[in-house]
Amino acid sequence: MTKPTNLKPFAPGQTGNPGGRPRLPEDVKQLARSYTREAIETAAEIMRNPEETGTARMSAVNTILDRAWGKPAQHITTENLGDMSDAELRAELAAAVAELRCGGLDGSGEASTAGDGPPARTH
Repeated sequence: MTKPTNLKPFAPGQTGNPGGRPRLPEDVKQLARSYTREAIETAAEIMRNPEETGTARMSAVNTILDRAWGKPAQHITTENLGDMSDAELRAELAAAVAELRCGGLDGSGEASTAGDGPPARTH
């Protein structure tokens, strides 16, 4: 099979979508916003209904909290792993997986030094 000749990578600094994502029409935004109160009330009904599944209730809780307070910031920290060998990277990954499986987070979301928690549940 021959390689197509019209497939060329973009030059550095060039994008395949210079206009960006199209904006949502203003009338559509206004229509959606007009349902805000009803949507929140429906989510609250689902949240309070013990007959609903736990997943539905938690989804409603998260929806309400996200709208009220915004989504929590995601803090990402990285280390320079470029100087590590493949064996060192594998060992780091195995240690991280083991910590997660042992419930390596305490109640505050900080890493536990003891590592003695309930095992992680699999879904």
